[in-house]
Amino acid sequence: MDIVMEDIDGFHATRALREDPSTEHIPVVVVSSKNQKADKMWAQLQGAKGYVVKPYADADILKYIKQLVDGEAV
Repeated sequence: MDIVMEDIDGFHATRALREDPSTEHIPVVVVSSKNQKADKMWAQLQGAKGYVVKPYADADILKYIKQLVDGEAV
């Protein structure tokens, strides 16, 4: 999930996914150029399971996916 999007920001979209019973189980990993501690904390409060800062290496994203698939805490 990106934070900066046109019609709805990623924080709102993540919160909407968490609030909908049909999508609440989908883990969200934020991928954003925003690198402030407050952004990371707010994403977590909205229900994000991880946060990767752009630019990133493929290994960064794959690490989160593997942890989520394996049921590990991210």
